[in-house]
Amino acid sequence: MPMKKSYSLITIEGVRELIQSGQDFRCRYDLVGYANDRRPTYNCVYIAPDGTEAILIATRASVGGVEPRKFNIWSGLFAHHFEFGDGTELSFNKDFLVRTGPTQGRNEIED
Repeated sequence: MPMKKSYSLITIEGVRELIQSGQDFRCRYDLVGYANDRRPTYNCVYIAPDGTEAILIATRASVGGVEPRKFNIWSGLFAHHFEFGDGTELSFNKDFLVRTGPTQGRNEIED
């Protein structure tokens, strides 16, 4: 069952700063929908050691405001995780939920 949450916001520039400063963080990829061809779509959430969660957003706001960045598995999620992730391995279960190391992604799809 999806969980409605409020997140802090982070841009890719903010992620670069985290990585350059050597701060510890974890990544979580939440399943949020399916593209027209049934490809799973994910949001990326960065988790600080104190449990604070920040959702990755586009650098620029659109007319509708800021929106979370969406990733398909290939090549978007893989490419993003290898460049801006927490250094853990990715694994997928049969329902397309993603695990990054010990961190399990969530199913945020509304029924």
